[in-house]
Amino acid sequence: MKKRALIVGAHNPYPAVDGGIERLLVDYQAHIFSDYDVYYLVYESGDPAEMFHYGEPVRGKITSAKLLKMNFEFALFFNYNTDHRENDFIKSLREQIPSFCFNQDHPVRTISDECFRGIITHRSSRPHKDVLVIGGSFDSRVFYKNRSGEEFIICVARVTPGKGQLELASRYRERIYNRYKLPLYLVGGTYHLNFFRRLNKYIDNVSVHSTIDPEDPLAATNWWDSKKIAAICNRARMFVMPSPKESFCIALVEALACGTTCVVNGSYRGFKSQELRPYVYGHIDGKRGCTLDLVEEVLRREIRMDGSEWVKKYSLIEAKKAILQFFRERL
Repeated sequence: MKKRALIVGAHNPYPAVDGGIERLLVDYQAHIFSDYDVYYLVYESGDPAEMFHYGEPVRGKITSAKLLKMNFEFALFFNYNTDHRENDFIKSLREQIPSFCFNQDHPVRTISDECFRGIITHRSSRPHKDVLVIGGSFDSRVFYKNRSGEEFIICVARVTPGKGQLELASRYRERIYNRYKLPLYLVGGTYHLNFFRRLNKYIDNVSVHSTIDPEDPLAATNWWDSKKIAAICNRARMFVMPSPKESFCIALVEALACGTTCVVNGSYRGFKSQELRPYVYGHIDGKRGCTLDLVEEVLRREIRMDGSEWVKKYSLIEAKKAILQFFRERL
């Protein structure tokens, strides 16, 4: 019988994975901790706790006493911005279950390293022996190079003001489609109805397409699963990310794994600049100018870049080895 593990987080990946953190949560549950029987506790201070077992809700009221009786081998607090040291519910779990913390940045002012046996992070300005610095990860069984055409350009991201889709779509027909006849596909759902309505003015289903159903823009079905995203990456002339800032950008590593030329225009602090630089086109240390200028340069100069071999170090296979060794040394 597998030992039990608990992941505690504020993000809920059910019923649909709608971002990089949610993708990491699902991947940690299914792959990194595949040797364990994993439960996921969704908890925000002041809200009732919900628990899921591989996507299925656990019935009954979730209490700390109930959780402690389940004899978890460890707990991983996922992307919290606070220790909840004054919260009896969280405090009792953290103090009685061997606990670790994942956060995209380290250190975080509101989180004390001493509360956890170890910290997992994408980047640290104060690393020490109990901090594991590791990138985001992707499923190499789904995302791999299997090129089958160059039919369009894709942007894979949650449709939200901070991701920059409006910049792409508003002048895409004029700048790119009319000359190169490559449509743009915006892949991702939304929770920002007003923003989608602004963006939808440019979605003509000829030059610009979207996975969002305009009749039901908040539907869970607007979010594509990993297999569909991998398939479209392998058919794309390029992947473009106009977001001015990304913590790591799981969508980028997934596109790189498919051998897709990747165009970026923002800050990518989750990578070492000298390592990422040779495998993407554009700016990785902050947004400069218009992203469509970069797209046009790639097409005009017929630039193609392939980071599929380099990015394999971010596969779940490699992440699992590092994370499990880190945990076992501290349990």
